[in-house]
Amino acid sequence: MKRNIVTAFTVLGLAAGHLFAVEPDWGSLAYTAHSAYQAVDGSGTGTFPLDAPVKLRGVLLNRSAAMLNGTAGTPGFLGAQWQVYVQADQPSDFGGTACYLGQYYGNFPFNPPEESYSDAEWNDEVDRVTHDPDSDRLFQPGDVVEIRARAPGLFFNGKTNVNEQHLKDPEFDFDIVLLEADRGLPTPTLITLADVKDGSDDFIFDATRASGGEQYQGSLVRINGVEIVESTWSADGTVTITDGVNTFPLKLGLGAGFDLYAPPVGPIDIVAIFDQEDGTSGGIAGYRLWVTRDYDDNGWIVGGPSGDFDADGALTDADYAMFADCMAGPSVAPAPAFASISACREAFDFDMDRDIDLDDFATFQEHFE
Repeated sequence: MKRNIVTAFTVLGLAAGHLFAVEPDWGSLAYTAHSAYQAVDGSGTGTFPLDAPVKLRGVLLNRSAAMLNGTAGTPGFLGAQWQVYVQADQPSDFGGTACYLGQYYGNFPFNPPEESYSDAEWNDEVDRVTHDPDSDRLFQPGDVVEIRARAPGLFFNGKTNVNEQHLKDPEFDFDIVLLEADRGLPTPTLITLADVKDGSDDFIFDATRASGGEQYQGSLVRINGVEIVESTWSADGTVTITDGVNTFPLKLGLGAGFDLYAPPVGPIDIVAIFDQEDGTSGGIAGYRLWVTRDYDDNGWIVGGPSGDFDADGALTDADYAMFADCMAGPSVAPAPAFASISACREAFDFDMDRDIDLDDFATFQEHFE
């Protein structure tokens, strides 16, 4: 397996026209802010110089399996794919960054076929980026991590991604290193559709990133009181939500619940990663919400804690018993006897402030059957 971090090599090769130097001293390399890494010009094109290794830090937002099909040998141009988002966790920073891998880089016209990973190589590569190299711990959403990108990534469709610049040579690897386990997901930024759409229902683009979609790109957001009006409601489908004035695309994850249950009817709340995948406008449009948590037929929230611990579509006495096990009070991490801390937060941390307290109990009561 290729789990161990590469510690030394001579000169990196050419990638995307850039020559990279020797292995950085990661301990002394300063962090790059996500806000700087994602900087764009007036046309939405990235302006961060991708000519040297970069180091970023932040909170891991998702499991890749909830977003992309990572099964080795999956049909398609790039085959299996892997992607996680890391959100800024420093007070002076904002936004976040996607880290991406694809299996069949050899399908790009600028690469030879041998740049594709075999199934065994792909499984080893995914194993490497999903485990901390020191402790071998499997990364979880809510972990604080450090991203070490030797090849500093590529700009694509509105955002700059950490990747291997589509080359499988280990010299272009990025590494993920655990800084703090299980801190918990960041509290989603509460926004309205009017924050990201104008009066003509067009996306708001601000190259300074002080407002509009660029401000929230790559971070966890929450939008309350919207309805689904157009629907391809299925795993990996896209639906349209509205607040009665503006509309917005909502990309659904790969959870089985999107196929098992009908879409919720009436006003709902949405918790999702604010993403951009603009293949037509050069990076000034194409924003979307991407739900990475499965739907459990709770009827009032998509992508956020529903209280349905056993995922049976109802809040019952069994869920109440687990809530009691998880509840520890304000500003205190859960200390459950029968569940994990992350499971408690995923089910019951309704305000997503990393604790389970009376504020969460009030929401639980509201939806208890």
